[in-house]
Amino acid sequence: MDGIDRCIDDEIPFEIPDSWVWERWGNISQSIQYGYNAPAKDCGRIKMVRISDIQDNSVLWETVPYCDIKENEISTYLLQPNDILFARTGGTVGKSYLVQEVPEEAIYAGYLIRTRYSQWVYPQYLKFFMESELYWSQLRNGTIATAQPNCNGRTLGKMLLPIPPLSEQYRIVEKVNVLFGHCNSI
Repeated sequence: MDGIDRCIDDEIPFEIPDSWVWERWGNISQSIQYGYNAPAKDCGRIKMVRISDIQDNSVLWETVPYCDIKENEISTYLLQPNDILFARTGGTVGKSYLVQEVPEEAIYAGYLIRTRYSQWVYPQYLKFFMESELYWSQLRNGTIATAQPNCNGRTLGKMLLPIPPLSEQYRIVEKVNVLFGHCNSI
């Protein structure tokens, strides 16, 4: 991503293992893209996921509205498994959702940002990062404070995150899932 600073030595918040690296979100992303702006409709060719359609880390597909979009623009906004959606404005700024399944063709609305990653980053690891205090503190520092708080793709792209080797990312996700399972059973 253009304009992303390469030197982060002065910004590193804590020590990490030698096999890990600190990286900026924009440098690990294949894309950071704003959603499509269109009015919601009761019927149409394609569904348009809005932040209000995402509850408790799942999309309420039965209530997702449709929208009008030119056929040649659909591929630009089409949701795919492992995309991460990020609310960029309003009271839900920073809320994220990892797309795990797309039961029918759908795009995402303009108040969302979609991020995609290289094969060296496990999307579930990134989703857990987006629930961490480090993520939220960086978001608060980069959020534009207005009547409607918002955070743009540039702020997201500048965020620092610790990246372990891919095998370690899988182990971390597995362990976190086990711990969440224990918490839920209590």
